[in-house]
Amino acid sequence: MSEQTPSRGGAGTADGPDPRELDDAETCPEAVRDREMGAAEAGETPEADRTPARVPPPVPDTVAEPMGGSARGGSVRRRIPQVLALALVWVLLWGSVSPAAIVGGLLVGAAVTAVFPLPLLPERLPFRPWKLLRLLAFLASDLVVSGIRVSMVTLRHGPRARSGIVGLPLCTGSDRTATTIVAACALSPGSFTLQIDRARHRWYVYALGLHRPGAVERLRRDMMRLQMRVIDAVGSQEDRDRGAAAVAAVTAEDAGRNDR
Repeated sequence: MSEQTPSRGGAGTADGPDPRELDDAETCPEAVRDREMGAAEAGETPEADRTPARVPPPVPDTVAEPMGGSARGGSVRRRIPQVLALALVWVLLWGSVSPAAIVGGLLVGAAVTAVFPLPLLPERLPFRPWKLLRLLAFLASDLVVSGIRVSMVTLRHGPRARSGIVGLPLCTGSDRTATTIVAACALSPGSFTLQIDRARHRWYVYALGLHRPGAVERLRRDMMRLQMRVIDAVGSQEDRDRGAAAVAAVTAEDAGRNDR
């Protein structure tokens, strides 16, 4: 019984394709051009020319559970809003504001926070009413403008409407702020958050209507402006400083892409 051995110049081996052929396939001009076109459609520069925004890594807004008697008492006091929020949900579910429903909600809230303790938030949460009003006005105007833009793209291009995925720096380590950014993006017609990469501090947005020249750059500017509006309203000062640096980096990156 003879064993078949592939020749050195053959197209592959018995176990699989030749690794040299895979390398050639990845580095051939057609494959390189396809990757560059895909990156351009997604709003990203090719890997050789990519200059990601250098932003300091965000710091999570949760704090570790303190130890000790007095610290434990402070922890209990800081969990009171969580108990009240759960009690409110319980009363809403029952649809009644009777004393039994309120007391039951408080007991359920205390039991849930004791058995499944939620992460603690910082002592002081930012409250900027003027910035919050500006965010609401921005979302309302963007809802109208984006709705008109998506309608025009749909009527003009139909199923041939061009879309893409844009990667942006995520300028916050706060779960609360990141959730608000995702919700604000979802309110804008024609765009939604595809992924939040906390390890790489990246925010990936899918958007519709990338037909005209400069549409990708405009989308990146709009999304960074949206992120900064949310951070200005509910984010920390560190997030605001980090966001300003990220906006400057994205602007410089887009300017360099246009120069090329």
